[in-house]
Amino acid sequence: MTKTGAPAGTPVLGSRFRWLWSSSVASNAGDGVTRTLLPLLVVASHPQPMVVAGLTAVNMLPWLLFALPAGVLADRHDRRRILLISNLTRAAALLAAVGAFAAGTSLAVLFVLSFVLGIAETLAETAAPAMLPDIVASEHLELANGRLFAPQVILNEMAGPPLAGLLVGAGATLALATGGALYGFAAVLLLGLAGVKAAPRTAPPPGTSAARSMWQDLRTGVSFVLTRAALTRTLAASALYGLVYSATFSMLVLLAYRTLHLHATGYGLLLTAGSVGSVAGTWLAPRLSRRLPTLVMAQWSLILSGAAYVGLGLADHVAAAGAAIFCNGVFMMSWNIPVLSLRQRFAPPELQGRVMSVSRLCSWGTMPIGAALGGLLARTTSVTTVFVSSGAVLILGSVALLAPLRQDVLTGEQPEAAPVPRQHTDTERGEHDRGTV
Repeated sequence: MTKTGAPAGTPVLGSRFRWLWSSSVASNAGDGVTRTLLPLLVVASHPQPMVVAGLTAVNMLPWLLFALPAGVLADRHDRRRILLISNLTRAAALLAAVGAFAAGTSLAVLFVLSFVLGIAETLAETAAPAMLPDIVASEHLELANGRLFAPQVILNEMAGPPLAGLLVGAGATLALATGGALYGFAAVLLLGLAGVKAAPRTAPPPGTSAARSMWQDLRTGVSFVLTRAALTRTLAASALYGLVYSATFSMLVLLAYRTLHLHATGYGLLLTAGSVGSVAGTWLAPRLSRRLPTLVMAQWSLILSGAAYVGLGLADHVAAAGAAIFCNGVFMMSWNIPVLSLRQRFAPPELQGRVMSVSRLCSWGTMPIGAALGGLLARTTSVTTVFVSSGAVLILGSVALLAPLRQDVLTGEQPEAAPVPRQHTDTERGEHDRGTV
């Protein structure tokens, strides 16, 4: 399905998207500061590797515990309100930490703060993409997602870490207060979306216990995904990509130091090259999506990303490695943007949250496994082997998973083409879920 763009100069996204984009910029700035800030604060008082690793694990734990329930909540309640509460929660948590630091804080406070921020992020990152089809026309989802990804990369990976370092140098309380202020500003900007018409929400059936109601809604969302080949196969590919990404990224510092003979500055520049490639991909992907069928673009993006990983592993010069990691950033966004847009189109309004939560769980849930596998493979073979074999696996896996899909499977991607019964009986749900796309 080849898409056509809007005429040049046409404001296709509108003022409601600008409010969402502005709020996303502020919250991503907060993410960029806090994700670097908390490890720095821990290292300052407890520089043990296991303590630092434990902080990261605590921050990511909510994705394993609450990703699927977050999807149910996003389908039952106003998604704008969920975003608002999530940002206010993060702002309040950081400002409370300011008081704790003023009184003399402990390591436990930082761990609790990290966990609370992780819960709020899980809710926000599920509700935001689920809300996007409510405010942007279907044919412009690639453009909208590209514009949302760009500040995420710039602020989380490029601007956030050095800003956090400068703030910590000026004092922990100032750094925490800055993060809190950014999240608070993101919440204020969401007030500009007060007039957005909410999509239909799924209400729990009368007389059903909270646990049973949650389980029924979870089962409905997972069944919807598992009975749609386009969703199942692209989610499996996302899981594979998460595995490959984490396996290689965990070993990138060793590749830089041992093979490319770089030091801290050179390694930082190598990471910057990948981030610049990702930003370029957020610009390129929406334009390619107007000319290429979605599945063709998705499959070739994974194939070329796999080739970039192979090239990075075989690079014997920093220029070649920089070019490979830059290209990989481009290809990563050329996968993320059209596939996310596909899922947003494919899911009915009342299932957007659950489809997004299953997507996040698949793509992020494999990352700890990938990091462990990367370390094990590097120990038994070599760091180069990790990159070459991971790239080869991504190439072969993308062909195996996506080649069987035909582009015409996407003819059911509009919500009205794949209705979900509003009733909650198991019989009606089962008859619907047996349908194919």
